[in-house]
Amino acid sequence: MAPKSGKTKQHKAKGEKKKKEEKVLPTVIEVTVETPDESQVTLKGISTDRILDVRKLLAVHVDTCHFTNYSLSHEVRGARLKDFAEIISLKPYHLTIVEEEYTEGQAVAHIRRLLDIVACTTYFGSSSSSLKAGARTGSKDIGPRETVSSESEPGLQNEAADLSPKPGTADKKVAVSPKYKPGKPEAPASASGLETAMKGEDAAAMMCPPLRLGQFYDFFSFSHLTPPIQYIRRSTRPYLEDKTDEDFFQIDVRTCSGKPTTIVASQKGFYPSGKRHLLSHSLAGLLQHISRVFDSAYKALMKAFTEHNKFANLPYGFRANTWLVPSVVAESPSTFPPLPVEDESWGGNGGGQGRDGKHDHRLWAKDFAILAAMPCKTAEERQTRDRKAFLLHSLFVDVSVLKAVAAIKYLLDNNSSISHEERIGDLLIIVTKDKPDASAKLDSKYDGIQVLGISHEELTKRNLLKGITADESATVHDTSILGVVVVRHCGHTAIVKVSAEVNWEGNSIPQDIDVEDHPEGGANALNINRSV
Repeated sequence: MAPKSGKTKQHKAKGEKKKKEEKVLPTVIEVTVETPDESQVTLKGISTDRILDVRKLLAVHVDTCHFTNYSLSHEVRGARLKDFAEIISLKPYHLTIVEEEYTEGQAVAHIRRLLDIVACTTYFGSSSSSLKAGARTGSKDIGPRETVSSESEPGLQNEAADLSPKPGTADKKVAVSPKYKPGKPEAPASASGLETAMKGEDAAAMMCPPLRLGQFYDFFSFSHLTPPIQYIRRSTRPYLEDKTDEDFFQIDVRTCSGKPTTIVASQKGFYPSGKRHLLSHSLAGLLQHISRVFDSAYKALMKAFTEHNKFANLPYGFRANTWLVPSVVAESPSTFPPLPVEDESWGGNGGGQGRDGKHDHRLWAKDFAILAAMPCKTAEERQTRDRKAFLLHSLFVDVSVLKAVAAIKYLLDNNSSISHEERIGDLLIIVTKDKPDASAKLDSKYDGIQVLGISHEELTKRNLLKGITADESATVHDTSILGVVVVRHCGHTAIVKVSAEVNWEGNSIPQDIDVEDHPEGGANALNINRSV
């Protein structure tokens, strides 16, 4: 009898794997933002962006860069959207800027933003455009160890400085200017000795001279343009009208017209002293309204930004980064005026986290223990864990550097030659004075004896075991090394380490750490020069 015909269930071959779902790649999204003056700005983002990313795009757009202290609203999602809301969920992609009232600190930050935007016209050496301008800027070709002031205020003369601005030109940051010009290689100073023997190599090198620090700053310089603002200072003038509870302070502003104006900073914005009816939420908007000359200079700068970069991203937020300034900055910081973002008189600082004491008593030992125990079996879990590790360790380094420098300064202020030890929460800070004999060989490597207090034999076994068992989690799992920072400063060495016992009291180890993202998207990184 023939077998009955019927549907048979097909079995998958052994070892056959299910196809993984293809990941959807991010797509470009155009977001339209309506400004307070009823104009519109179109931003190009991607589908994975958040409101925080929209804020970053607005901060570097020529039409909205001077805005601070605002919220974003959406016709469906409502007002004051959270920074971490995804823009893919905002359909239609249309947002509105809503101006918020200032606190005194926010008003100061707003002024600092405007100073930061226009800094490129005065704080750096002559740009390539200014070299073409020639006599207009008073620029000249100078060597790598010289500086030249930018276009100056009335009453100040352009002059070459030794290595830094002269006293009295504190608002004139300068930088080295490129010495080499395209097509005109510099001839050697002499043709004797080794230089003669290597003449052929020298000639080849001169055809393509090495990059210099001045050429880096030249990219950011707009000194060929008229500075829209000559200065902004705290005013001591009496109020023309009775000061109200909404008024914070007065400032004296001298624009490029040379005429000083006293302006009141208030809760709702800025207005000229005695003319409250001219109130404007933004200082740049107010100055554009009351000064044609400022308006023309400011628009010229915005146009130059657009021509300089097709995306019109503003080169602002300058910091005197440790690796990008001449050594004189570290040697004599008092003679090198701070950039606006670092100027303490306008609420600036050297960047980084931990200045407010917020993390003084953070449970670092528990955080690092949780980090080592976080799930990391899948790629997604490892990505989440590694991101947390980056944020936590960055925060730890910032806090440790600031605490170490403060401890060293304490020893210096008290003229103490002995070692110093202190504990702040989970942190143990040990400061020792370096050997006075400059000819003695320094132990530049701090191993387990200095940092962990273990012997060489134990350290060797430890490193061997770590090498044998190493995987993508080796660094995160080595919490004892991850929780150590060594700082050398002013002839002293400070070791900051996490020194606390972790006791879970029978409870299971948490699976996540509460650590904040970097403020301002990471643009406010710690600047060592301004921290010491």
